[in-house]
Amino acid sequence: METIRKGHFTLKRIFEENWERFVSSHRSDITFSAAYNVWKVMNCREPNGLGYTTFACPDHPDQITHIPRSCKSRFCPVCAKIQVDKWVADMNRLFPNCPYFHITFTV
Repeated sequence: METIRKGHFTLKRIFEENWERFVSSHRSDITFSAAYNVWKVMNCREPNGLGYTTFACPDHPDQITHIPRSCKSRFCPVCAKIQVDKWVADMNRLFPNCPYFHITFTV
């Protein structure tokens, strides 16, 4: 019987805890694209996964900041949210600056 750990569940954590077992029993059903996107989600914002970018102040070389890279995948809940928010903001600029209603007619 498996033990379910309490705590905050994320898609990344679910994959980290179960992906290898899933692959071992469904290897022939997993496409390269699916496996690659799962790998990107599991390594998103992980310095040892996708690496990181280092920023240093020229005036203060001892002040260094490492920013982990994101996967920018639509499959990733964190990166997709950023892309969706940007898309919504872009779409809102197309709407007129007045009250309006969205109505759908089905014929």
